[in-house]
Amino acid sequence: MNMTYRLVGRHGVLSKTLATTVAFLSVFAIAVASISSPADARKRSRKAAEPIRQTAGPLTIVISLKRQRINVYDNNGRVASSRISSGRPGNRTPTGVFSILQKRRRHYSNIYHGAAMPNMQRITWSGIAMHAGHLPGYPASHGCIRLPYSFSKKLFSMTEMGGRVIVAHNDYTPVSFSHAKLLKPLPPGDPDAVGDQFEEADSNSGTSNATRAGNMLLGVSPANASEKFGLPDGIKRTRAAVAAFREREIKRLEATVEKADEWHKDAGEKLKLANLKLKQAFKAQQVLLPETREIERRLKAAKSGVRTAQRNFRDLLLRAGSLSDDVELAAAGQEEDALEAEALRHIAERDLALADKAQFDKLVADRQAAIDAAKTRRDTLKERYATAQTALVGARKGLKQAKKAFERRQRPITVLLSKHSNKLYVRQGYDPVMQADIEFEQPDAPLGTHVFQATGYTPDGSDLTWRSVTAAKKYAKLRRSKRSRRSKRNRRKVIQPANPNWPAQTPANALSRVKIPPEVVEALAEHIKPGSTIIISDERKSYETGKHTDLIVTTR
Repeated sequence: MNMTYRLVGRHGVLSKTLATTVAFLSVFAIAVASISSPADARKRSRKAAEPIRQTAGPLTIVISLKRQRINVYDNNGRVASSRISSGRPGNRTPTGVFSILQKRRRHYSNIYHGAAMPNMQRITWSGIAMHAGHLPGYPASHGCIRLPYSFSKKLFSMTEMGGRVIVAHNDYTPVSFSHAKLLKPLPPGDPDAVGDQFEEADSNSGTSNATRAGNMLLGVSPANASEKFGLPDGIKRTRAAVAAFREREIKRLEATVEKADEWHKDAGEKLKLANLKLKQAFKAQQVLLPETREIERRLKAAKSGVRTAQRNFRDLLLRAGSLSDDVELAAAGQEEDALEAEALRHIAERDLALADKAQFDKLVADRQAAIDAAKTRRDTLKERYATAQTALVGARKGLKQAKKAFERRQRPITVLLSKHSNKLYVRQGYDPVMQADIEFEQPDAPLGTHVFQATGYTPDGSDLTWRSVTAAKKYAKLRRSKRSRRSKRNRRKVIQPANPNWPAQTPANALSRVKIPPEVVEALAEHIKPGSTIIISDERKSYETGKHTDLIVTTR
C-alpha cells in the first residue's frame, strides 16, 4: 500500500508538472495554429491599417507586384500604403495603366463560384479588381489585387470612378513635374465680361436667335475664322468664353427643337386636314356611283328597245310585201304606226339617258379632279411632314449630343500617345472624342510607359501643375541562340544589345520626342483640366479599352 501510495504520490507530482507543460504547449500550439490559419489571416487583415490623412487633388494608386505593396498618392505625396496579394503564377496580375471602372461595397465573383469580394473596385471588365481578401504574404490570387479588409474599406471611401491605377513590377513614385510640351489649358477669362462680348458680336453679325435657329434647322451654319473652335470673331478663346458659348449653343439648339416641333405639329395638322379632304372627295365621288349605274341601265335599256323596234319594223316590211287583202293591209298599217311610236319612245329615252350621262360624266370628272388635287396636296404635305419629322429628330439628337458633350466636358480627359501606332487617342467620360496622327523622334529607341497627371491649376489659373510616374520600362528582348543538338538546359539566351545612343527612358525624354500637330494641341486646350492624364507608351491601346472604359495600356 505504501509503495502504491508513493507511486501514486510520485505520479501525482509528475502529473502536475506534465499538466503545466502540456497546458503551455497547448497554448503555444493554438497560438501557432491561429497565426497560420486562413481564418486568422482574414481577422488580421481587418486590423487597423496605417492611418489615412485627408487627401488633396486627384489620387494616383501605384501597385508594385515585386514588393507586393500598394501606395496611394495625392498632391502632397503618399497618402496611404498597405501590403497586397496579387496574381499567382499562371494567373498573373496584368501590368499597365488602368482606371477604376466600377465600385461595389458588396460583390461576389461570377467566375470563381460566388467568392466574396468586399469593397470591390474593378479596373478591367475581364475580371481584374482590387478588393478585400486573404493575404498569405505572397502572390496567391487569380489575378485580382487582394487588400486588407480595413484598408480596402478606407480606400473604397477615398477613390472615385475613373481614378488612376498603375500596376507595375517595380515600385515607382509619382513626383512633381513640369515640361514645355505638356498640354496647356485655355486662359481662365472673365465670366462677367463674356456676356457683353457675345451680345455685341450678335448685334454686329445682324443675325437673330430665331434666324440662327432656322439656319441650324436647315443645316446652315455661319462661317467665321473661329468656327472650328465655335467662337465668333473678335472673342478671345478662354475657358469662360468657351463655356458661355457652349451654354448659348444649347439654348439655341433648344430654340431649334422648339421651332422644329412647331413645324412638325403644323405639318401634322395640315396633313390631317388634307387626308380628311381627300376622304371627303372620295365619298363625294362614291355618292355618284348609284346614279351613274342607273343612267347606264337606262341607256342600255333604251338602246335595246330601239334595236328591237328596228327588227320588228324590218319584219313588218317583209310581211307587208306579200299582203294583198285590204283588211290585212289595214292591220299592217296600224302595226307600223305602233312600232314607229315605240321606236320614237325608245329613241327619246336613249337621248335623255345620253344627256344625263354627259352631265354626270362631267360631274364625275370634276369629282375625280378634286380627288387628284386632294391627293397631290396630301402627298405634298406628307413629304413636308416627313421632312419636319426628320428635322425634329435631328434637332433633338443634336440637342441631346450637345447636352451630353457639355456634361462630358466638365470631366477630365485621358490622352494616350502610342509609339506603337503613331496615334494620339483622347477619351473623356469613357467616350472617344478625338484621334490624330503623331510622330516620335528616334522611333527605334524605346520610350517606356509614363503617366502624367494634372493635379490642379497654377495660382493665376493660366497653366496646370503636373506629377509624373513611370509605369514601365522597355527592356532589351531575350532571344534564343540557334538550334543545336544541345539540350534545352544548355541552350544560351542572348540579350539583344541596346543602342548606347538611345535616350534614357524618363518622362522628360519621352515628352521631348513626341510631335503633336499644333491644331490638335490647340483643340485639346479646351478640354485639358485638373485630373486629366497623359500616357506616353511604346505599347498600343489595350484590347481592354472598350465601351464604358477609359484608355487602358497594358505593359510587358
